[in-house]
Amino acid sequence: MKNRQKTILFKDSACFKYLQRMTPLYRLLVFGLIFFTHCTYGQGSNIGQFAIWKAKDGQLQSFEEGYKQHLNWHKTNGDQWGWYGWFFISGPRYGQFADATFDHSWSDFDKAVKPSDDMADNKLHVFPFADVQAIFKVAGVPGASSNNEMKARLARWVTLTTDDPEQAVKVSEKLKDYYTSKQIRFFKTYQMIDGGDTSQVILMLGFDNWGEYAISEDLNRKVAEFEKSLKSKAIRSVVSETMIYRADLSFFPN
Repeated sequence: MKNRQKTILFKDSACFKYLQRMTPLYRLLVFGLIFFTHCTYGQGSNIGQFAIWKAKDGQLQSFEEGYKQHLNWHKTNGDQWGWYGWFFISGPRYGQFADATFDHSWSDFDKAVKPSDDMADNKLHVFPFADVQAIFKVAGVPGASSNNEMKARLARWVTLTTDDPEQAVKVSEKLKDYYTSKQIRFFKTYQMIDGGDTSQVILMLGFDNWGEYAISEDLNRKVAEFEKSLKSKAIRSVVSETMIYRADLSFFPN
């Protein structure tokens, strides 16, 4: 009986009457678009992966040289993924190295270049000199991110721990609009998906120098201001770290 009532209500709706007025071809196109959107959900190119490394005592230079050799392995094996490299220069992970690859679909990780050989080369050139601290995957949020590449000299990594990631993203959208209006190099927002605390939202802000970095000095105040404007109290903590970009420890195929 309930299903019959729902059917009657739908047939009386403006949406149903509008669909009736469509030509068969147009109706087919509309439903095709709905079907395509449903089938491709989760297959956008917005997934990134970070690996955090800590050099063993006295092995920092050897780690850097070994990591460069490993990047060369990616190059000679035709890897089409881009790899960024940064060192943390402040915060809890001071001295640790982060590498990251972005703009993937989930299925891309089923097609990584020669995984067994990749691991073997890591064991030869990287693992003897550094320990992996974490590997985690994130989902980029296009509406809260600029389109710029991430090769600025300085990157401010801000971790928002929140009771409501959706509300935190809304705050980040406002932060993105504010800071991109100040002409910073990039603003990125990522939601933690796997390998870490899934209540976290990660912001990355890029600057060419410390003079530009000063633009972000008011970040905590802006977070509070935008939360208030959204009538939200979802963000429990804000942790800031800074990284320096290492072009010599990065690789891009083109």
